[in-house]
Amino acid sequence: GGTQAAELPRGTAFHNKQYKIYCAVQCIFVPIGMNTESHRSRGRPLTFDQDEVLDAAMLVFWTRGYDAASLDDLTQAMGINRPSLYAQFGNKRGLFLAAIDRYTETISAPQAVPLATVQDIAKAVSLYYGEIIKCVAAEGRPPGCLIASVATELAARDGEIRSKVSNLLGAAEDFIETRLVAAGYGGTTLTAKVMAEMIVAVGQSLASRARLGATPAQLTALAEGFTQQIFADRPPEPLS
Repeated sequence: GGTQAAELPRGTAFHNKQYKIYCAVQCIFVPIGMNTESHRSRGRPLTFDQDEVLDAAMLVFWTRGYDAASLDDLTQAMGINRPSLYAQFGNKRGLFLAAIDRYTETISAPQAVPLATVQDIAKAVSLYYGEIIKCVAAEGRPPGCLIASVATELAARDGEIRSKVSNLLGAAEDFIETRLVAAGYGGTTLTAKVMAEMIVAVGQSLASRARLGATPAQLTALAEGFTQQIFADRPPEPLS
């Protein structure tokens, strides 16, 4: 059978920071200050389901990219007219920011569950990559990742989006670094911080390669090879 999530033993650095499963996932993928309620209208009640229209918009941006996604594409997929889009989200950019938040909550956060629930960090990273691969190379979904494949195209010219993406990556790296330190990893040559940055960078690479047509088998081989290498030298004794 598969590896089951294990409760982290009391007394470890990881447990002492009181990272519960939900909080850990949020720490990884929902940066402080992201307010999903900010996308909701304060005027008349909505005449549509906001989650449904954001899911539809998310798929359009994910498939076509930001610049190629026209307002006609978006409103047709969302089943609303332009006045409703403007009233609720302000403009196309506001809609995209809301779509990033929706993607973060519904797609990215579940991928992080192994990092928060599996005690063995090497196995947790392996399962984390497995969840990423399921998403970025899944049948019936656009290839790649909305954040790694689309949001980054705007980062160079949009400070808010650049900050949002940087916060997501930085939070992931910080959380993984905490797990690595708790497990006893990190030395003078390869610190836990650098290890965490490498782990997140490979996750981004999986999304980029999927966008270019890599198969799940190819992505899995890359992820497994990297995981075996980075965890080849087990720490002498886990920290407690």
